[in-house]
Amino acid sequence: MKPLLTEPQKDRVASLVIRAGGIMVILVVIAIVVNIGLEALPLFGGASAGEVRSIGPKAGALAAGTDPRRELVWTLEDDGLVRLDRGDEPFSIVEDGATIVAADHEIHGLISALTDSASVVIGTVKFRDLWTGDERTTSARWRSSADSLTLPTEADWVGVTANADSDGAVVAVAWSDTGQLAVASWDADDEEWESHPELSIAGGVSSAAVSDDLASLAVVDDRGGLHLFELSGLDPTEIEARPDHTTTARFLIGGGTLVVGGRDGTVAVMLQVPRVTIENRGTTPLRVAGTTIEPGASAELPDNQLGQILASRPEIELTPAAPVWRTIRQMPPMPSAATWIAPAHRRRGLVVGGEDGSVGLYYSTSGRRLLLDNWSGDPISFAALSPKGDGAVVLAGDRLLDRFIDNPHPEISFRTLFLPVWYEGYAAPKWVWQTTGGTDAFEPKMSLWPLIFGTLKATLYALLFSVPIALMAAVYVSQLAPTWLQSIVKPTIELMAAVPSVVVGFIAALWLAPRLEAALFAALVTLICLPLSVFVALLAWRVLPVTFRRSAGAGSELVTLLVGLFSVVILVAVFADPIESWLFGGDFQRYLFTEWGLRFDQRNSIVVGLALGFAVIPVIFTIAEDACSAVPGSLVSASRALGATRWQTAVKLVVPAASPGLFAGVMLGLGRAVGETMIVLMAAGNTPILDLSPFNGMRTMSAAIAVEIPEAPVGGTLFRVLFLTGALLFIFTLVVTTAADVVGGYLRKKYARF
Repeated sequence: MKPLLTEPQKDRVASLVIRAGGIMVILVVIAIVVNIGLEALPLFGGASAGEVRSIGPKAGALAAGTDPRRELVWTLEDDGLVRLDRGDEPFSIVEDGATIVAADHEIHGLISALTDSASVVIGTVKFRDLWTGDERTTSARWRSSADSLTLPTEADWVGVTANADSDGAVVAVAWSDTGQLAVASWDADDEEWESHPELSIAGGVSSAAVSDDLASLAVVDDRGGLHLFELSGLDPTEIEARPDHTTTARFLIGGGTLVVGGRDGTVAVMLQVPRVTIENRGTTPLRVAGTTIEPGASAELPDNQLGQILASRPEIELTPAAPVWRTIRQMPPMPSAATWIAPAHRRRGLVVGGEDGSVGLYYSTSGRRLLLDNWSGDPISFAALSPKGDGAVVLAGDRLLDRFIDNPHPEISFRTLFLPVWYEGYAAPKWVWQTTGGTDAFEPKMSLWPLIFGTLKATLYALLFSVPIALMAAVYVSQLAPTWLQSIVKPTIELMAAVPSVVVGFIAALWLAPRLEAALFAALVTLICLPLSVFVALLAWRVLPVTFRRSAGAGSELVTLLVGLFSVVILVAVFADPIESWLFGGDFQRYLFTEWGLRFDQRNSIVVGLALGFAVIPVIFTIAEDACSAVPGSLVSASRALGATRWQTAVKLVVPAASPGLFAGVMLGLGRAVGETMIVLMAAGNTPILDLSPFNGMRTMSAAIAVEIPEAPVGGTLFRVLFLTGALLFIFTLVVTTAADVVGGYLRKKYARF
């Protein structure tokens, strides 16, 4: 029977199928990369806004806001009534028909109003949903946060501000036309007001703000000066790099960030820098953070994790010191003088209103100006962000302006991802990965450098363990070992690749890590002495007479090597504990901490290096052994015929000739270590710190993706940052593969004569 296809036709069909399969693989990989990139790309976009909606006229409006759904807009007017744009019956927040002369609107919707009868009213506009069948109706009401505060009547009070904490405590501040400040605290438990000491600002007060932790007070005088006080005793707070020509200031959520607007349109971010007092009770000078502290002296320094650094020094006493405020970031300026700053309710974003009617949307941590538009031709006299940050309302002239804002990822920029960022509560810029917290004031920190560093650190320790073993084993098995030994070693090492990485990680975390902690000194001595014992054993073998070595037969050198290895293990097991007791008082971990300041974590880099190295060895060994075995036997025979020993032939001929394969094996092992997930997830401790110490753990990029992607909201900032992390992993693998191909090609050309 005649075949359907001839042999040439079969070859052409097979060639087409293979090419089509290869092209499909390439297209699938490209599609995956494009999809990952598209998921991460929105991180670097700005904000967008809808059309400005004008509501008015509102000639007497002093404050405004919206409900959480942005369905209703309310205004507080000077007659004391809160009116809704839907036309509902207004309700009053004052009694006896008093008139409101000033009002303020703080984080979480807190309203403070000053009446012409010298009383302060504080509360919030609350919304409630009522359902009639499937129809929902939203109603608004006033809820007081404290009793009315009565001010002394002998002063002419012109301004007011207030803030409240999560426990219901309130601090109210009013100021007069002569610069006199009245500060009072509301105790939610005793339900009464407590007055603070009197305070006066020379030249008068133009605005003031209270932090939401009720710890700090910012006052701007009529001459553009900024004053900061601790509310506990109204003591002035030190300011470093004080901003000039200030027009308005406002604390952001958390209380440790102050945003300042200037007459020239500048928008600056100030942070509260923690400090610590260091007292040197020792007998020698102490040098800390560039400062020398003599014996018996003390110094106040920024608390840049000095407690952790100096905790092992008993001669040093650390006590908290008063913090200072410092200008740490200048954001893009406004076109005109800043007239109002409105902080976001849940993030460290803010809206800045300008004298020319422009409105800018900013984010303090990233330092980005996400949006800048001219909303009106009149100066902005009031601004507020909606509770969810998806809109803003401003008062300009006699009009109330409302606008939708889409601002999905304000905290992300190239700088926050890859450069040190000065976060609230820190004494210096840091690389920090910390995505979740316990309060609304928590600030997500998504610097990728700790993850990149952790990935490189895990890879480094894994390669330090695996590369020497795998390469030396490959050369020995392919060139020096007898046939019977090759038939045992090669399949055994290749079988290691079949062990699931989750099993390796499980054993490393639950079996290896506790035993390493219990016998740390012995383990370190063993890791140091084992490589030395190899060289000593090989040297001893070389010292033996040639006639004895020849009569011993091939593979007998392995006996000498094993004797050396077992001798080291036995000696360490016998003498490690007595030496540890003699040198380190029986506790090597305590010695590391007290003398060197090194902390020991049970799941650390040593555990990761051993476990991950175990998984990498088969990859490197298999490729390296194949490369060494591929060296033509005629070349090896020629080398031996010219008088070279087996060792000389392996080192001078086989290794250079197989170097492209050896390098490819190392690079593929590097790629395997970089992309490993389960081993580092279970054995590394998942601590995103920047520390090369072998006694600390790390968090790798792959482990971060595995841990956090189940909790990341789809389309959210963390979700997209994790996709960006995956893209970086792909890029790193691509770079490694490309480097392997380029260097391998160079080595092939260099040693082509072999």
